[in-house]
Amino acid sequence: MSFKNLISFEEISKNSSNFLDIDSRPNWKEVFGNDNPLNLEIGFGVGNFIIEMGIREPNENFIGMDFYHKGIRKVITRLEKYEINNTRIVYGDAKEKIAFLFNREELNRVYIKFPDPWPKKRHHKRRLIKPSFIKILADKLKCGGEVHIATDYESYAIEILEFFEKECLLSNKNGVGEFLFKKEGIPKTKYEKKFINAGKRIYYLEFTK
Repeated sequence: MSFKNLISFEEISKNSSNFLDIDSRPNWKEVFGNDNPLNLEIGFGVGNFIIEMGIREPNENFIGMDFYHKGIRKVITRLEKYEINNTRIVYGDAKEKIAFLFNREELNRVYIKFPDPWPKKRHHKRRLIKPSFIKILADKLKCGGEVHIATDYESYAIEILEFFEKECLLSNKNGVGEFLFKKEGIPKTKYEKKFINAGKRIYYLEFTK
């Protein structure tokens, strides 16, 4: 990362109320100025999904978590441009931060769109979605809360499904061993649109507590 980009990122962290670089749980009610339901997107990329959800659902709060500096800067700029007040961006690695940023049964929905599949076998250990991570998500979800995942990588989809179905606090909304292959009614990410237009199969997974 260049010095110029570092300065820009530091300026954002100081000057934008939409950005949080934190290492302890904030009072989310104070952060948003209300106690509306909290929703989390992990790895928001260019931000199309979380921005559109923030606009569509003004009575819910959205938190996006990522560590890609360039993406964070772009998303915060767009949040300010569209005057979206119910969305905050958190810098950091979800594997490390979710455990202490949220209380038990505090999250309404969690979205994970196209997590890196780390396709080489020797890199599988770097994948986000592992049993230990799923246990954390299950703990943070309120009763009736949901996890929504999308991936275009078949073997990773199967692995994710198997891991989630072993978590006793969560159940597959679509039936044991089942995926969705088409999902309507929610915004599409940049890559999701690209995959759909290319005729590529997308595996959608939905679990509820």
